[in-house]
Amino acid sequence: MRYKEFNRNKILEDCICLFWRQSYSGTSISDIVKATNVNRYSLYSEFKNKRGILDAAIQLYLERYSRKYFSVVDTENNLKSFLRGFYGSFIESKSRHPSGCFIIYIATEMADHDESIKQLLIEYLKEIEDTLKPILVKYTNFQEGENIVLENLIGVFCGIMITAYVQTYEKRIAQINLKLDLILK
Repeated sequence: MRYKEFNRNKILEDCICLFWRQSYSGTSISDIVKATNVNRYSLYSEFKNKRGILDAAIQLYLERYSRKYFSVVDTENNLKSFLRGFYGSFIESKSRHPSGCFIIYIATEMADHDESIKQLLIEYLKEIEDTLKPILVKYTNFQEGENIVLENLIGVFCGIMITAYVQTYEKRIAQINLKLDLILK
């Protein structure tokens, strides 16, 4: 029996960075082989194809990063402070990958022509909604039928994550503050 000679999660981490830097469609299997130092046969054996690598990378990102960011603790007893912390956890400088949200990045590229990515985005946005709704209930007169604030906060999240790739950290923070002031006035 031949044992795997590579670390699966390290390959996926490298691929998250690669897809984030070059886009999914702009990344070839040759690029992945070069970035991971794992031969094509081993990659195909482990992941079946490039899409299998993407799907596994998305799952790793959700487990290691995104869901951790969702668990921002409400320590200041202030809605705006909580939301700044929530959005800020995604846009802080990262040593391993770009700031922003890999799910939003991939969905921006692929959701219009890939049904499973579109479904992933729908589920992901629902998870964000489920994270934010109890906080809104805690701090506002939020009623089940008054979802406009929640929808706007999710829209802010998506917008901030997309602009994270082209704006400085300071501009992203200013944008968060401005949008929260407008939505929560």
